[in-house]
Amino acid sequence: MPRSEALVDEIANELASWPGIHVERRSDGAARVRYEHSTLGLLYPDRGVAELPVLDAERDELIEEGEAEPAELTPESSGVSHDIHGPADVTAVLELFDRRYRDVRGEDDPYTSEDPG
Repeated sequence: MPRSEALVDEIANELASWPGIHVERRSDGAARVRYEHSTLGLLYPDRGVAELPVLDAERDELIEEGEAEPAELTPESSGVSHDIHGPADVTAVLELFDRRYRDVRGEDDPYTSEDPG
């Protein structure tokens, strides 16, 4: 398994441990990350890329801050992507998913699966 595929699997496994998150494998190999009826993003193991739909203002902010690149999810939508090549990218992608997760849940505090005690 190429390194990027293993890193994408690591991300998918972590996300699947978050309350209410479901990771659905598609026939093309991509994984759709969902919370209830909302798609939080897509993971592409073969390309080593995560893509997340975000509002235009947030998209511009993430790109300007260097946290993500523009993504072309579909011609009529906007979003961001992040390449996954190493451990720092795993952390960055989880942070992007956390922002999206909190948006959908209407929460302010970042989610962590680590035990606070």
